[in-house]
Amino acid sequence: MSWDEISGHQPQIELLRGSIRRHRLSHTYLFVGTDGIGKRTFALQAAQCLLCKTHSENEFLACGHCPGCKQVLAGTHPDLFVVGCPEGKREIPIDTFLGPAERRGKSGLCYDLSHTPMAGGRKIAIIADAEKLNDESANALLKTLEEPPPHSLIILIATNTDSVLPTIRSRCQIIRFNALSTQLVTNLLLKNGSTSDHQAAAQAAGSCDGSLSQAVMLLDPELRAKRDRLFDLLAAGPFNSIAVTRYVMEGVEATGTEAPLQREQALWFFRFSIDFFRTAMREMIQPESRLIPQAAQFRQRIKNPTADHLTTLIQVIERVISGANHIEQNVAVNLVVESLFDEVGRILRTLPA
Repeated sequence: MSWDEISGHQPQIELLRGSIRRHRLSHTYLFVGTDGIGKRTFALQAAQCLLCKTHSENEFLACGHCPGCKQVLAGTHPDLFVVGCPEGKREIPIDTFLGPAERRGKSGLCYDLSHTPMAGGRKIAIIADAEKLNDESANALLKTLEEPPPHSLIILIATNTDSVLPTIRSRCQIIRFNALSTQLVTNLLLKNGSTSDHQAAAQAAGSCDGSLSQAVMLLDPELRAKRDRLFDLLAAGPFNSIAVTRYVMEGVEATGTEAPLQREQALWFFRFSIDFFRTAMREMIQPESRLIPQAAQFRQRIKNPTADHLTTLIQVIERVISGANHIEQNVAVNLVVESLFDEVGRILRTLPA
């Protein structure tokens, strides 16, 4: 891995390199940006640069061949710790930072960071899913953030600043990561072999909100089929809220009875809905490349689009975003879906002909 393999984040690279050269590297950073844009990969590359035995810290480069680099790449470096929310859990437990009850304070991340580096010049911790710190685990980490060991570097990773507890956020230097451009995501999908179909890559890139990982998922034929069927229903006139609700709930329930999986599936349908109506708005302003043919069909039913049409679609999009927020707040999926598409139907019935 090298900086050449990390696309779209050159300003962030230069920011850290400049801090190192001025001897102003912070003890604690919070990397913020949407999922799937490479924040964790960036953090690991930064760690590799700082633990590389060939290059000096000021260069902020990694050779990839020295013992330090090889250990980072293999996940075995004794001075690098990567933690996050355990699979199947909703929160990062206190054990992650202070060790299990029987060894409380004698193991865990905070204990590991308190010791002198074994191989590198510093100890580095990468904490993914920082928004999933609960009060207990945050308080366990807080003392280390308030009085960080002089040889330590802690990088927390989250989707947005508001999702991180204020007590944690206020002790971090925040570095924001922008979503990847549609063209960059398209190129990456083709380059990494996710697809050889340029049209499919462009479609996925246009619907992923700048997230490469979401774009890769959108190339899955089953998910694309669900999206296209939903687009057909959204484009049909007049809008049938009952049919849309039934289809979405069938897709949600097909994932099983586990609430997290149902919420994840519902969020995909909501993302698709937002993408559809945003594209329909763009079609009203200026017809594009027809990446969503159904959105063009929707627009064709409106002979002379006006500002009122755009305002109506903005209301729809805002309502879908609100529904997605409710899903993320663990409101019952079936209630959110039924309420959402009933309201979307009501709004669309006011759409001028």
